[in-house]
Amino acid sequence: MLDDVASLLHLPIIGAFHNFEPLHVDEAVIMLVELLEVSHEEARAETAQCHGAYTRLSWLWDIYQRRCEARHWIVATRAYLLHLVGCTLFANKSATQVHVVYLDFFETWLKVGAMHGELPP
Repeated sequence: MLDDVASLLHLPIIGAFHNFEPLHVDEAVIMLVELLEVSHEEARAETAQCHGAYTRLSWLWDIYQRRCEARHWIVATRAYLLHLVGCTLFANKSATQVHVVYLDFFETWLKVGAMHGELPP
């Protein structure tokens, strides 16, 4: 699996893979509101439909398209990355949902890149 990550993303894989702590649904809703800029009601409805701290890939694609139309590129990038890992690297058995916990990883990754001058702030 890590060979796939290295090959697809051209990232060197060094050391142990990060273990994500499971999210409570309330934490997932907060993340979706803050990082994808959806309403609290929309985030709550999505996690309820998915029966946990997950989103549907189709919902993420809709968020991505709406953020692109609004020219909110950072939020569109977050939605796209979460959709990408849900489709490829971290697909679960449903093949239609992705865990919201990965949003936190992307946000941290973008902040670290910006601090090191590798990404725009």
